[in-house]
Amino acid sequence: MNPVPVRGVAHVQTPARVLDLSRKGALMALTTPLQVGAVHDFLLDLAGDRIWVQGEVRRCQLAEGGGDFEVGIEFVGIDPRDEKRVADYLSRRSHA
Repeated sequence: MNPVPVRGVAHVQTPARVLDLSRKGALMALTTPLQVGAVHDFLLDLAGDRIWVQGEVRRCQLAEGGGDFEVGIEFVGIDPRDEKRVADYLSRRSHA
């Protein structure tokens, strides 16, 4: 009898840098590639104001010079209060 293959998914934490941020998504630098179309939870630190969002990976490519991967995400799960916090953060940065 052939054994049935067992598959699973690992949820890991990996450091990320936010390269660009908008109300609808972000461009991040990660050391690990993410599959396009996958949905992940991301913790954003907006100058000490931390929020969780769910983002769908829209693109993932090796950054120029190698090393990190540039991952573009679209927010698909964000609390309306957190969406306002992102908008307020972006507004403060544009006026600074």
